[in-house]
Amino acid sequence: MEPVIKNVEGKRNPVLGPDDGVPNYVMLWVQHPPGGTSAQHVHPWEHQAYIVEGEGVLWVAGTEYPIKAGDAVLVPPDVEHQFRNTGEVTLSRVTVNPLSSVGHE
Repeated sequence: MEPVIKNVEGKRNPVLGPDDGVPNYVMLWVQHPPGGTSAQHVHPWEHQAYIVEGEGVLWVAGTEYPIKAGDAVLVPPDVEHQFRNTGEVTLSRVTVNPLSSVGHE
């Protein structure tokens, strides 16, 4: 298999996924403008995120955890969670989910 190299510019999520021959995980590129959030949601898989830019909080089951550029985050499965941008610049993150997450909210 040859490596797959894609730029996020103009791409939809997942940036890397089944259409690219990815066998186990998908990669998402997510940006939240100042004051923006992800949906508050629950899913049965864990996922990992790397905060590329900005700062905010990861809300998990009623508790807020501060996050900032350079942080690696593990969100456990089956917990309600949300990313919130509390800073002045875009909160950008790379998120890795299992392949089984494709097609689910």
